[in-house]
Amino acid sequence: MTRPLIDSLADVARAWRDADQPRATFDAAGVAFAEQIGFGLYTVTHILPGGREVERLHSTNPGAYAVGGRKPVIPNAFREQMFGSGTPFLGRAPADFSPYFPDHAFIVSLGLGSVINLPLFFGGAALGSINLLDREGAYDTHHVAPALAIAQMVVPALIARNVAVAGQTSLEGESQ
Repeated sequence: MTRPLIDSLADVARAWRDADQPRATFDAAGVAFAEQIGFGLYTVTHILPGGREVERLHSTNPGAYAVGGRKPVIPNAFREQMFGSGTPFLGRAPADFSPYFPDHAFIVSLGLGSVINLPLFFGGAALGSINLLDREGAYDTHHVAPALAIAQMVVPALIARNVAVAGQTSLEGESQ
């Protein structure tokens, strides 16, 4: 039996006390995602100043998707959904995400065929995203709300990380 979502959320909140941020919070969120949603790959990205690129801050498969890796933010319907309206993206199969992900063939080669991308916002600013990928058909609409609840628990660690980086403010990202 899956633990109640509230227990998983409380574990992430407890991780905020750890001095090793944002790693402790990212790891606790990973445990919560594994318990509540499941994943084959879990990454966290943040939007770089100017809003034209994202940088990966966490990855459960650093050999394939290294921490520090960057991707352009391509103006398209996916970008508008995620960072414009702030609506999570659900792709149940590769056909759903291949038009938006230039690396879709590589994703599929890793045995991943479904995705939930979760935008991270605070104070009207898009800060980044959490990206969950798993086998084709693993995700459906009922996974999105609990995944979003867990994802938002990462926001304090992301803000604290941005504050710690010289020259960034607590809410620097892409404003609405």
